[in-house]
Amino acid sequence: MSNRATSPRVDHPAPGDRRARAAEVRRVVDELGDWSVGAGPLFRRLARALTRSLERGAVAPGARLPSERALANALRVSRGTAVTAYDLLVADGLVERRLGSGSFAVGSAGAGLPAGREGSALVARLVDRSAEPQTGLVDLSISVLHDGAGLPEAGVTTADLLAAAPDTGYGPWGRLDLRRAVAELLGASGLPSSPDQVVITTGAQQALSLAASCWVRPGDRVVLDDPTYPGALATLTAAGAELVGLPVDHGGPRPEAVAEALGSHPAMAYLQSGPHSPTGLVLPAARRRALAELLVASRVPLVEDLSLVGLAWTPGPPPLAALAPDHPTAVIGSLSKLLWGGLRLGFVRAPEPVALRFARVKATHDLGSSVVSQLLAERLLASPGLTTFLANRRAKLQGRYVVLARALRDALPDWIWVEPEGGLSVWVRLPRPVAGSFAQVALRHGVAVATADALSVTGAHADRIRLSFAGPPDDLREGVARLATAWDDLAPG
Repeated sequence: MSNRATSPRVDHPAPGDRRARAAEVRRVVDELGDWSVGAGPLFRRLARALTRSLERGAVAPGARLPSERALANALRVSRGTAVTAYDLLVADGLVERRLGSGSFAVGSAGAGLPAGREGSALVARLVDRSAEPQTGLVDLSISVLHDGAGLPEAGVTTADLLAAAPDTGYGPWGRLDLRRAVAELLGASGLPSSPDQVVITTGAQQALSLAASCWVRPGDRVVLDDPTYPGALATLTAAGAELVGLPVDHGGPRPEAVAEALGSHPAMAYLQSGPHSPTGLVLPAARRRALAELLVASRVPLVEDLSLVGLAWTPGPPPLAALAPDHPTAVIGSLSKLLWGGLRLGFVRAPEPVALRFARVKATHDLGSSVVSQLLAERLLASPGLTTFLANRRAKLQGRYVVLARALRDALPDWIWVEPEGGLSVWVRLPRPVAGSFAQVALRHGVAVATADALSVTGAHADRIRLSFAGPPDDLREGVARLATAWDDLAPG
């Protein structure tokens, strides 16, 4: 018999288990939203946020919660803060600790939803802000136009609305005059279009949802930019798609990566020809031609997102759809981004048989978009002051980008990015891959940023944050000052 001492066995979780646990921690952190904003000790703020998540069923009864250490690391707080927050939940009967197993949710009052249905932390922030506006928070995470200042006059009376409404009150296609106006906009951008190819939607987000409903079934593969527009990830995840990311460089997705992804016979491709969210870059003409050839050869349906095309500093090349006129392509766009966010209007342009299918699917969603918004959009698009308004808006946004860039270069010279060509945001690279931790520290300094968690299929880009320059210049300067202080606080760790 050997007398050698044997080392005690240590069971380490398999890589797949570790990835699953890390994903669960990220999901719980997303559910907490802006938990650290507000009054009171950190542990009480954390306990309140965890309680809200449990009560609305975001964490199902019986589900294991992240360990105190894992939660503390993700939130960039002391382990004692997480332990004390869990203690409060145990005392309230919402959590129970099982010796050797961890902490588990109990007594959740809400109805749990399937994973992926409530969107990312960005969605949670938008919902929270609309329910209860937050004071003192500089929000650089949400790329939306804050107001409609400078819009041309477009008086709409009750009589106008009654005359404009369909006889049933419902119109899944949208108003014909508005569809004509959208077709003219697309024609001016290099994509000849007719009203019969256009369906008016309740925002570009619904347009993407219609495309997913028509072309994607649970388990189907969808290829898309990485990083990309967060609403695309939310919509396609909810549709049950398996997402395949296409790395984006300064010229957009690389043709060799696109060719490889299309070779797996996906159900759909989603691409932004620009300005791209979050990078702000415009797909060059040569890259457009290469991608159009690959798509035509593969016969994979394309959703081309033109939501930010009206916010480019200078006009870009024609859309991808114009280079492949016979290809099954749905071009989606946003009148909310072009004119005013409160309109909540978008559109989808597709070959006539596909457009008819989209209109039928839209009817199952909401029976038709608001006639009030549609009539207002018609009047605005027909206004003689529209050209001046759009030129002023682009100049204002470009000026606000300059304000943000100058403040970043002065306060945080080690942060780098590629100059955007339009849009509402800049994709910043940090000196170290600490974006998740930094976002938590920044929140406690009163400034919100977006990380790649809501923007990336692959979970890459741990050194990146998206900063919006849509807000007022004073907010941008104050936001950067707070970011610099937060970065100094993070550095020792």
